[in-house]
This record gives sequence, structure tokens and C-alpha cells, in this order.
Amino acid sequence: MENLTTKTVREIALEMPLTTKVFETYKIDYCCGGHRSFADACTLAGVDTDQVMREISAYFGKTEATPLDWVNRASLTELIEYIEGTHHVYTRDEIKNLSPLMVKVAGKHGPHNPQLFALEQLFCELCGDLAPHLHKEEQVLFPYIRDLEDFKSGKGALSASCFGTVRNPVGMMMREHDTAGDLLRKMRAVSNDYQLPENACPSFTALFTRLEAFEKDLHQHIHLENNVLFPKAIALENEIFELAEK
Repeated sequence: MENLTTKTVREIALEMPLTTKVFETYKIDYCCGGHRSFADACTLAGVDTDQVMREISAYFGKTEATPLDWVNRASLTELIEYIEGTHHVYTRDEIKNLSPLMVKVAGKHGPHNPQLFALEQLFCELCGDLAPHLHKEEQVLFPYIRDLEDFKSGKGALSASCFGTVRNPVGMMMREHDTAGDLLRKMRAVSNDYQLPENACPSFTALFTRLEAFEKDLHQHIHLENNVLFPKAIALENEIFELAEK
């Protein structure tokens, strides 16, 4: 078996995307905390490294059908289109649909399940952060990354940005991702890992099921940006600037 202990969680997730299922199960942060070594990430999550490694080994050599190989073959423009068309659309739709469901369940069941009020507050904070975050990506950062790629391929000129270097908005987006990750962890904590009470009604069940799905999608979303799109955009800009100086 390959020794994974010295690899970062990000490296494992990029090389074997199916392993993110294991990371989700054990609450190992592979998106915002993807820079940590596998061993350190397991320690932080309070799980047995050998046990997780055994489960990961089941995915060695296995692949999952995806639209494109985001790491090696897809262009940045294709990745952006996927992020916007898949994750951004899903996030906006679920914010719109989950918000009234959250209010309904908290209002009806909150008196006997006070953790729902804390969960509602955290979810509202997360939604309030995500809406402008998506807008900034779509209106400022992503268009600039597209321009970088077009310029590199000779399809257009590269206009001066309002933020200097792509590292600046990338840094801001990553800090906002960290905030979102913290809120997701708090939501999971106050909900006791989304454990339903006995005789939970269909609305209560639907809320927790969809919040878990929302969490998983946001993890995948942040992983693609933090660990694939942003590093590639920084590298591309560096390459263009270095060529311009010669």
C-alpha cells in the first residue's frame, strides 16, 4: 500500500477524487484544510490514521466518471463554467429553498429542540456570506482568470486589473472559504452531526438531509477552487508576467 502519511490531504483528493467520500465520512477537511498532511489531518479530526488509510486503499486505481479531468486536461475556463453552472447554481437554489424550510422547522420544533435556533442563526450567517461571495467571484475574479487564459492563447489583450495581481482576490476568496468552513463545522456541531430526534417529522428530516448535502457540495466546491482553480490561475499569471519582463 502506498504510504499516504506524508502526502497532503489535497494531494490525495486530487489524485484519487473518490477518496473525498472517506474524508467526508471521517470529517477530514480536504478543502480549506487541504494543505495539512494526511497524518496531521487525521489527528486533528480525532480518527485512526490506519483505519482511514485502509478505507482509502479501496479506491486505489479506481476512477469516477466526471465531465473533465480538472487537474490535468481541463482549461481554466472550462473549470469556471463547471463551477458556475454546477456549484454556484446549486448553492443559490438551495439557499432559496432551504431558508424557508429552516424557518418552518425551527419555528415548529425549536421550543423542544433549542439547538435549531442556533442552527438557524448559523445558516443565516452562512447564506449572508455566500451570496456576495459568489457575486464577487463571477463579476471580478472569474472574468480576469478567463482573460488570462485568452491572453495566453492569443485570443485577446490583457487589461490592467483593479486589484493588482490575482493573488489579492484569491486571498480574499480563500479567507471567505475559511469562514464558510468554520460555519459548516459549527452547524454540524450544534446539530449533533445532523442526528434526528425520535419521530422526526418529514420536514425536520428533509431539512437535515438537505443541509448535509449542502455541506458536502460546498466542500467539493471549495476544493475545486482552493486546490485546482486558484493555484493554476496564480501560476498562469506568473508565467505571463515573467514573459512580459523578458
